[in-house]
Amino acid sequence: MRDVLGKLGAFAGALLAVAGVIAVASFVIGLLSGRVSFGGLLVAVVGAALIAGVARLGKVPSLLGGYSALVYLGLFLPIVIVVIYAFNSGRYVTVWGGFSTASFSRALHDDAITSSILRSFRIGLTTSIVSTLLGTAAALALARARAGVRTPAEVVILLTVVVPEVVIAIATLIFFVNVGFELGTTTMFLGHCVFNVSLVTLIVRARFLSMGDSLEEASRDLGAGPISTFWQVTLPRLAPAILAGGLLAFTFSFDDVVISNFTSGAGHETWPLHILSALRFGLTPTLNAAATLMIGVTLVGLALAALALRIGSRQGAADFSTSTT
Repeated sequence: MRDVLGKLGAFAGALLAVAGVIAVASFVIGLLSGRVSFGGLLVAVVGAALIAGVARLGKVPSLLGGYSALVYLGLFLPIVIVVIYAFNSGRYVTVWGGFSTASFSRALHDDAITSSILRSFRIGLTTSIVSTLLGTAAALALARARAGVRTPAEVVILLTVVVPEVVIAIATLIFFVNVGFELGTTTMFLGHCVFNVSLVTLIVRARFLSMGDSLEEASRDLGAGPISTFWQVTLPRLAPAILAGGLLAFTFSFDDVVISNFTSGAGHETWPLHILSALRFGLTPTLNAAATLMIGVTLVGLALAALALRIGSRQGAADFSTSTT
């Protein structure tokens, strides 16, 4: 009970500290713009007092935990609200009319939604397969490459992950237009592969480096050739990381908006793009149901990827204990 009260107190303290920061920041902005009132000054003083009180009475680890809980609440509360109102039987999304699954039925019988769902699955699956094959091959090649080749390649791979997605989308669009590609499903697939190949490469390479080469050396000492060693020793140990990379590639491709929006062309909407375009005409329970279904598919992909990575980490620990004994 004491732990629960302590966590609630940390959450309340973090909430008060954030409110104080917002109050002081609002006063500073008003001061810079020349719009300061007595009420704003009073609110800033109260906010500064809240910050000082929380800093004096609260413990830093507890406050950080409370702040983390506040951030997660702000991130996931809107998603929870969308999921709840997907089961609304009313015609208006802001008025609760009772529990019903009719919105899901209407969404799955909408030709525009079902066609966008199938298109997203096709692009996601092909992106996952191609990115997994190329990413795994790149990871194995980089692990054995010389530093003069490996370092520039690693920089390029990391740049595709670090650079904002909108920059990659604009560059991809310019490339396709200059080459003469017709925008559509193929260009979306190629654009998704640019990012996901790098993602799979990083995941598989991290697993490959953590494995060590003791079992491969033992296989070669016992007379196995390079191909036999790869199929019987290396690949089974890399399988969880390869599976996790493929699942993450499918998930990121499936719910991608930015790259798809720039490279889709007319009449090739994916599931996220259909929801985004339909929002311009107002939010409906059917859209909530479609968004909830998309969230479910994304969560399943992420859960399977996390499970594969967990299996891989356990296998890595077992390989380490085997190699040290």
